[in-house]
Amino acid sequence: MSETLVQTMTRTQSIRPMQLLVSIVERGKGSDIIEYYKPFQLLYHSQASGRGTAASHLLDMFGFGTAERDIVLTFGARDAVQQLIYHLKDEDRSKLNIQGIAFSLRLSGMSAIMAICLSRIDDMAAERREDIMLEQRNPHSLILVTVNQGYVDAVMETAKAAGAKGGTIIRARGVGEGEIQKLAGITLQSEKEMLMIVAQNEERNAIMEEIDRVHGLRSPAQAMVVSMPIDYTARLN
Repeated sequence: MSETLVQTMTRTQSIRPMQLLVSIVERGKGSDIIEYYKPFQLLYHSQASGRGTAASHLLDMFGFGTAERDIVLTFGARDAVQQLIYHLKDEDRSKLNIQGIAFSLRLSGMSAIMAICLSRIDDMAAERREDIMLEQRNPHSLILVTVNQGYVDAVMETAKAAGAKGGTIIRARGVGEGEIQKLAGITLQSEKEMLMIVAQNEERNAIMEEIDRVHGLRSPAQAMVVSMPIDYTARLN
């Protein structure tokens, strides 16, 4: 698509606020949850595999039957994501036969072409959309920890000691760490694992501080910790 056409589309097409919907479900159910999202005009997804860290009784409490996970990242207009969360919380939760959790995160930026296309998709569904009301304040945050391969279980144990209930691990790889290495005077390993922890807001700082204290950049684990607010959550079961 040419730059001129993109500029024309941008002038004539209002771009809606966007969100990232994160769905963590049992292994093999990622394709099922993607299929369920289609009628809500949520059509662009990335899927990865991971494993959970919670104890067996917590797996049962959160609706997981096994530790193996499918992680689905879905980009879409905020109104479409809110509509979906509403149905997951109040109407379709018992019909899915999918175990897991879904939560949405605010996006502050996105490539222009992608945002325009997703806005157009949302426009097509807007006339059929019912008015919904969701609680605005969510008491949860997402903590993301990037850690050297082989240390993620130790980091999770530290997080649990500080109040975390469990997390999901994804294999990752570090890229572009040269400037951090120069400024910090350390050598960073490229083979990484990423730990995703959904935590109560009042527990977030204690968990992050303890991970950084025990497993920070100058330790063998070289953990990097960030957090972001979650807008809406829905438990799937």
